[in-house]
Amino acid sequence: MRMRAATILFATVLFSSRLESQAELWRHKWYWGAQGGVTMFNTPTATGTQAGTQTAVSFGGHWLITATRSALYVAFDQIAFGGNTTSAVFDASSPNQARSVAFSSGRRIQALAYVIPNDKIIQLYIGGGFGISQITDAQPVGTFNTRGEQEAVFQTIEAAGTKAFPIFSGGAQYRMGKMALFGQYQFMPEGRSFLMTGTQHLFQGGIRYILTGAREEVTTER
Repeated sequence: MRMRAATILFATVLFSSRLESQAELWRHKWYWGAQGGVTMFNTPTATGTQAGTQTAVSFGGHWLITATRSALYVAFDQIAFGGNTTSAVFDASSPNQARSVAFSSGRRIQALAYVIPNDKIIQLYIGGGFGISQITDAQPVGTFNTRGEQEAVFQTIEAAGTKAFPIFSGGAQYRMGKMALFGQYQFMPEGRSFLMTGTQHLFQGGIRYILTGAREEVTTER
């Protein structure tokens, strides 16, 4: 009976120590990683109606700084749109008061806070934050009657080419020692006065690796 109790106690201690070491492996760490994905979005046509859903590919890098049950995610993405992607902005000089705008590239910076509820090999996380998206090469389509009309449209395009968004996100990562594979989804609400109108849906996957701890241990010598 005593042998059985000792065996159960030993197994409990061993299991608890393994869980603790597994948790400490990812807590308070600084991950560096790379990600790629697909963004789904809408743009208005020159007549102001909604075009069909379009897609763009993105790739970039990120930091994931973990705490006890949470993490800070900071990322940068370069966006590549299709060669025929267009939007529209207001132009009082046009007959229909809309000017077509063509673009093919952009970038996105984001910062999110995640909650990570478990210490298992497969970890789920959910959270939110904000991001800034910018279309970097938007150009008006067509000709202008005067230099003043052209400058006015360029000013409108510049204002409509950058937008800050709230972001809601969830995902999962599969941990393999210091490395982790992950997949995540991000939802960005409709962006008014922006070249990418409507809601945006971002599906991403990638890899991250622990390079260093996220806090400095303080020791006292006696």
